[in-house]
Amino acid sequence: MIVHMERDSIAELNDADIKKLIDEQASADLKYDRLQEYYEGKHAILQTSKKDTTAPNNRLVHNVPKYITNSFVGCFVGKPVVYASQNDELMAWLQNIFDYNDEQAHNAELAKCCSIGGGCFEMLYLDEDAEIRFAKVPPYQGIMICATGEDVPLLFIRIIHSRDKNDNKIDRMEVWDAAVCRYYISKNGGNFQLYDEQPHYWQDVPFVYYGNNEEGVGDFEDVISLVDAYNLVQSNTANLFQYNDNAILKISRLGDVTSQNIRDMKELGAIILEDGGDIEWLIKELNDSALENYKNRLWRDMHIFGGVPDLSDENFGNNSSGVALAYKFSAMEQICAVKERKFKRGLQRRIELICNMLQVIRGAAYDWREVDIKFRRNKPQNMLETAQIVQMLADILSKESRLQLLPNVDNPQDELERLQTEQAAEVSAFGGGESSGYNMLAEALAAAEATSEEDKL
Repeated sequence: MIVHMERDSIAELNDADIKKLIDEQASADLKYDRLQEYYEGKHAILQTSKKDTTAPNNRLVHNVPKYITNSFVGCFVGKPVVYASQNDELMAWLQNIFDYNDEQAHNAELAKCCSIGGGCFEMLYLDEDAEIRFAKVPPYQGIMICATGEDVPLLFIRIIHSRDKNDNKIDRMEVWDAAVCRYYISKNGGNFQLYDEQPHYWQDVPFVYYGNNEEGVGDFEDVISLVDAYNLVQSNTANLFQYNDNAILKISRLGDVTSQNIRDMKELGAIILEDGGDIEWLIKELNDSALENYKNRLWRDMHIFGGVPDLSDENFGNNSSGVALAYKFSAMEQICAVKERKFKRGLQRRIELICNMLQVIRGAAYDWREVDIKFRRNKPQNMLETAQIVQMLADILSKESRLQLLPNVDNPQDELERLQTEQAAEVSAFGGGESSGYNMLAEALAAAEATSEEDKL
C-alpha cells in the first residue's frame, strides 16, 4: 500500500498512527488475497452447492487468470533486461551484483507479483558478507509513505507475521527512514514494542515500488466476472451431460413390470411393447448451438479485455509476417509499454540505491543516470525481417545498438567482446603486419567485390 501525506505529518507520525496504517493495510489485503487465489486456481465456482444433493455438481476451474499473468510475464521479461553504460567500471559492479542476486529470475518474480496484485515492493539490504542483495516484498507486507505529490518514499513500514514454537502469534514491524531502521515486536495481537534501532547507511529509504500501472490494477482483475461466468457455464454443461448419462427410464402402460424385467431388458438390449406401451429416457433438452455461441463469446471477451491473444486460434499461425504478428500482439504490446515505463522507474531507483551503497562501502561515486535500460519483448518474431532491418541500420547505428535489436542477444557488451576476441584470433592466425596474410586476404576479397560490381555495370 502507498500512502501520501504532508511532509510535516510524516515527521510527526507516532506509534498509534502507524498502528492505524497497519489496520488499514489489513483491510486492503483482502483484494490481493482474492487475486492471488484466482491465480492459484481457487475460483468462486469451487464454493457452489446444489439444493438437491443428488444432482450433479461439477465445479470446473478454467485458470484463465494464470494464463493471462504468465503470458504477460513471459512477454514482458521473458528475455532479460539489457543494461548498457559508457562507464565500464560501474557496469562491472552492477553485473556482479545482478549475477549474485540472480537478477533475471528476480525480475520475473517482481513482474508476476505486479501482474497479479497491481504492484510490488523490493527491499535492498547487505548480507552477512557485506554484499548487496535485494528481495521481493509482497504488497501485504509493506506500507510506503511518500510526500503529497511525490513518488520518492520518506518512510517504509514492513510487517512480518509468524508464530513461535508454542503457536503464539508473533508480529514484527520494521520502520525504515533515510538513516535508521526501528524494530518492533508484538505477541498475540498486543501493542508493538520497540526493541532495537540500527543505522542502515543506504542514504535513502532502501525500498523500491514497482507498479503494474498508474491505478495499481492487476492484469486479470477486470475479467474475473467473465471467468466466473465461463466456469459456471462449463460446469453446468458438464452437469447436463452427467444428468442425461444417468437419466431415468420411463416405462408406460406395460402392465406389471418388475425390476428384474428392466435388468433383463438392459442385458438383452431388446424389449417387446404391448399395444399402447411406451418406453423412453427422461432427459433435459440441450440447445447446443446457443450454448456454444455463449461460451465462445465469453472466451473471446476474456482474451479481448485481458489483452492477450488467443494462441489456440487456428488462424493465428497462418501468416507469420512481422506486420501480422505485431497486429495480433498489439493489445498486449500496449499494456507492456505501460508496464515498461513503471518497471523501468523501479529499476532506475534500484540502481540509484546500489550506487549509494557502493559509495559507502567502496568509496567510489557513480551516477545511476549513466546506465541505459533496454527491455525486449519475448514474443514470436520474423527473424529474417529483423536481420534485414539490422543490416540496413549499419550506417546510422553502432554495433552495440544494433545488437540490442536482436532478440537472441542477451548482453550486447559480451557479444562485442566475443566478436573482438574472434577478430584478434583471426589476425593472430594470419599474422599481424601490413603485408600479413590476413591483410592480403582482405585486399583480395575487396578486389573481388570491386570486380563483381564492375561486371554488374
